[in-house]
Amino acid sequence: MEEQNTDLTGNAGFPAFSREETLAFARGVASIIAADKVVTEEERASLASLIRQTGLSLLDAEVQAMIDQELTNPTPMADIVAPVTDPVLRRALYQTLVEVALADGHLAPEEESRLLELAALFHLNAEAATEFIEWTQASINLERRGAAIIGRL
Repeated sequence: MEEQNTDLTGNAGFPAFSREETLAFARGVASIIAADKVVTEEERASLASLIRQTGLSLLDAEVQAMIDQELTNPTPMADIVAPVTDPVLRRALYQTLVEVALADGHLAPEEESRLLELAALFHLNAEAATEFIEWTQASINLERRGAAIIGRL
């Protein structure tokens, strides 16, 4: 029976991804976090959580070294994502990187550049990729507005 992955995608039924693909996913997240040259404690905590969700561990010396490298000096996106060939993982990585880049409510030019580069590298529909960035930003703004309204109740 084929191994199933429920950690990375949140859905059962997808084949498990290789360690190389999973490491590339984690490197991509670290890279987008470091793109604007500012790495906050909140971003580090989010990164640690995402790494756990992939089934990796920061206690693994290889994982920790890779993350430290990306946070200090991000690798070109093409080098990071070369092992990611599965279409499901590509979409999951793009979605995750958009969400991480917008988590602070602002898309830095360096983050946008890396996201657009990733969309091109993955041969994603450029219009849909840009629309997804805009939709994610609008969704975050609506969620924050809702929280502010609830806070005033």
